[in-house]
Amino acid sequence: MSLMDQLFPANHKTTFVVDHTPYFGLASNSHIKMDFTKRPSGGVPPAPIFKSMWTCSIEAVLEYCRIVWDLFPEGKLIRVISSDMQSRNLNNWSSSQQNVNYMLHHLSCLGPPAKLVPNPNRDYSVVYGFRTAAEAMIECTTAQMDQGAKKNNIEVQNKCRTIIITSARDNPSIDNLMSMFHNEMIKCNKYASQPSSMSIHHCHLVIINTYPDSITCEVTDRPSHTISPMLDLEVHSIPASKIGIKISNLLLKHYNLASTTVTGIPMKEEQNASSSANYDVEIYHAATAHTTILNANVADAKAVVAKKEGADYETIKLKWCTPRANNNLPDIHSCTTLHRITPVDINSRPSACLITFLLNGRSVLLEMIKQGGGKSMSHVLKSYNGEIYIHTVSSGRTVLEDPPAISEGPGGKVTQYRISDFGNFMRLNLLQPSKRKQTDDKNNIDDAKEKLKKQTAYWPLITSSTIIYNIRQYTEPMLSLMVKDNLNDHEVMSCKQCIYALIAAESKNEHLLTPSLSNPRKMMKKDDQYKSMWAELETFLKSNLYTENHCKVLQCLFECRGKLDEEKIIEKTLMRFKKSLAERPSVIRATTDSPMSPPLTQQTGIKHNIAQKTIDADPNSVMYLQIVQDQDNRRLNPSSRPQFAGRSKSIQKRNGNLFAKLYQHLDDDTDAKSVK
Repeated sequence: MSLMDQLFPANHKTTFVVDHTPYFGLASNSHIKMDFTKRPSGGVPPAPIFKSMWTCSIEAVLEYCRIVWDLFPEGKLIRVISSDMQSRNLNNWSSSQQNVNYMLHHLSCLGPPAKLVPNPNRDYSVVYGFRTAAEAMIECTTAQMDQGAKKNNIEVQNKCRTIIITSARDNPSIDNLMSMFHNEMIKCNKYASQPSSMSIHHCHLVIINTYPDSITCEVTDRPSHTISPMLDLEVHSIPASKIGIKISNLLLKHYNLASTTVTGIPMKEEQNASSSANYDVEIYHAATAHTTILNANVADAKAVVAKKEGADYETIKLKWCTPRANNNLPDIHSCTTLHRITPVDINSRPSACLITFLLNGRSVLLEMIKQGGGKSMSHVLKSYNGEIYIHTVSSGRTVLEDPPAISEGPGGKVTQYRISDFGNFMRLNLLQPSKRKQTDDKNNIDDAKEKLKKQTAYWPLITSSTIIYNIRQYTEPMLSLMVKDNLNDHEVMSCKQCIYALIAAESKNEHLLTPSLSNPRKMMKKDDQYKSMWAELETFLKSNLYTENHCKVLQCLFECRGKLDEEKIIEKTLMRFKKSLAERPSVIRATTDSPMSPPLTQQTGIKHNIAQKTIDADPNSVMYLQIVQDQDNRRLNPSSRPQFAGRSKSIQKRNGNLFAKLYQHLDDDTDAKSVK
């Protein structure tokens, strides 16, 4: 990504065009929640009040704006435009109008949509807002004008995003809306002039088609695809009651955000202050805060990742840790990243209590529950000057520490690296320059990479994470033979003898590993040793299935362990190997019999003919006979097979290469030809 793409991405300017026609005054399935504390007993509950499509849409838009403005105080601008009989700007790109209070004031002046009464004299449409949105996109923001004023010879890119919330009948209606919006962009680009306006380089158009829950819609979703070099289109069709969930999902994608759910927050009950219960609070922040968790152990990452209920995105569940007396928690922990946060449901009581707790100067530790049952501190929540941030706690060494020595012992450092095994591995894969010229197309570098990939398919780094590499008296020479490209029958028998030796040791109830002298209590039980050993051996053999003989070794393991279902998989793999071996001779024969293409200097133009004796090909091959026949036909009847235009008009240089000019008719008068 270039510097300009980082400074002014598509989310630098976002424009909402919200349908304010009478159709959006219809009721949706989303009702307004009301609590009546002093309702008489036995009284009839009031009828539910349902929100209109306009209320659902504008609430979702305001929530989109609130989250963006909370997380990005500068640099991410949003404009909202309503459209009925005319378009209305509810705000502009000025920073003073980029806040929720300003939007609420102008929405109260706008009012709800008009009543749905047929009136031929009034033409309501969302199309009126397209021209206003295009004019807003070509209008330069303060940051764009400041960057354009700098004389650094860097072109400022005007990339935008427009989200249209409307209701259409079918897919052709959506295509019609897209076409009209595209035309408005082209028209506005024609009169854009610096420095107050700038042509639109690219726009990401998102059309959200919404409708009442009681009807069905024929509009289908479309993923983001290119319409023209300056326009991408994305379509979503959703009922009005679920438009808020859809816009929240789009928000995470548009601004590269992630969701974290703080679980197990102790809170006193509102009705009974003497009792407490645990609540969950969801927060949004930059996605890079989860990089450490997601790049850690895969099993631990899956344990904390869960799909958000009722939504299409995933959230990371982190457990609340009881705060300590020392409030300077970020100062005593090494933190790698820091990002602003904002609650998803700002009106809920748990969210309000958590935000108030943090704004009072307290800090909150967040723990990640691992799959094995352990815990590790992953994040810290703390506020600075009224802004709440999430800190990512470093799980490894800090940058302040000295780099570890490979032979370190004290202090709990990792000392169990397989140093000698790694040295042998490097000696076996030592690369040397070739002394002979390569006569074929064989690439030794790719072969070496493929060999390394095979030998490292399963290669533990430390001795404590492996068993089979610690019991070489049983597993050798199987570990050395299975990584080879081919195995003969004698080597297969040697590998099977290793498996039989392990079976015999298990039947005699022998210890595989010797007890640790430093801490004998950490020694695994015999049953656990053999269980882990067989699982690791199966993983190792499955990672080295290159030929039919390799599969025979794995099949021997399954037969000894009594895994009948796995034997069927091995049989299918063997059949595939046998089929490939049966087809291989014909493939090799076809590739080796094909003649090499003649050099470029021997290719024919009008003045260049290939002599029959200069063709270096096997006289027995079909390709050779075809070339000779084509040459005879062209010599007897030149018009039987027309030559390529580039070769016929080519010019031979001194070195014998052919030179042909591309786009020869580029300078012709194309307009005159079209008139004729």
